[in-house]
Amino acid sequence: MTYRWFLAGLALAVSPPAMAAPKAIRDCKDVCPAMVVVPAGHFIMGADAGEADRPEGARHPVTIAHAFALATREVTNGDYAAFVAATGYASSRGCRSLIRTTGKIEAIPDADFRHPGEDAGDGAPDRPVVCVSWRDAKAYTAWLSQKTGKPYRLPSEAEWEYAARAGTSEEFPWEGGAAKACVHANVLDGDGMKDGALAVFGGAGGMAAAVPCRDGFAGAAPVGSYPPNAFGLYDMIGNVWEWTQDCYVAPYPAEAPRDGRAYEVSGACPRRAVRGGSWISAAFRNRVTWRGRDPEDQVSWIFGFRVARDLVDGK
Repeated sequence: MTYRWFLAGLALAVSPPAMAAPKAIRDCKDVCPAMVVVPAGHFIMGADAGEADRPEGARHPVTIAHAFALATREVTNGDYAAFVAATGYASSRGCRSLIRTTGKIEAIPDADFRHPGEDAGDGAPDRPVVCVSWRDAKAYTAWLSQKTGKPYRLPSEAEWEYAARAGTSEEFPWEGGAAKACVHANVLDGDGMKDGALAVFGGAGGMAAAVPCRDGFAGAAPVGSYPPNAFGLYDMIGNVWEWTQDCYVAPYPAEAPRDGRAYEVSGACPRRAVRGGSWISAAFRNRVTWRGRDPEDQVSWIFGFRVARDLVDGK
């Protein structure tokens, strides 16, 4: 890739096409999520592999070949409970949660999305659902597809990052970087630390410190508590980690799709990519490029998801 081409791609990342008011979609009035159309466009994905604590390389151009729909908010406990009630689905149990008395993360046999563990909302209808595996998330999207006749799915990593950036090119998708995080997201901050919370998924070199501000929530926040980005999407950064469709491989493999599709492997996938960080993640893991990875059957008190779907005849 030439330097000129790289700069052109970076410019496109800063100024994606069609930054008009996002087009809203909702396929049914009861259980269907509010969504917006994310336009096709170009961006530079990832971070430089040579930078300290930035293993998300190599930076590479991606063309989101087709517009797609993405839920404006993370799936809530209320949304997910409706799915379980309608289908009788046996959601995962044995959720991994932080035990404050020991400072350790342990699997709790009876913990599930209704009783997720420390600070995770305790099943409140407006909080993001957690303690759901990648397979649980896929079951939810399959149910929405069956109910509506529309192709619901998880977003790819490329779609997620493109949507989270919403035309920005910095490590945090707002002006001011980590210091301004509390205005825009629910991250590890003064509120999260006031009761002795520990920085989960911290970093080397002392990077696990809380950001020097307060975002108003010591745990999971109601979805949509912070301003949306330019695409009309809430909580892309912080609150809870979000499952994506991709099989995780690092660094990005040369054969990874450059058109926005998810990266898959033949046979079993050992780990799926999660994105966005959480209310208890150190700031550098809430960067727009950070890539988490966990097995498909992992259930955690800080893992949730949001849904995407393909457009049919442009809607």
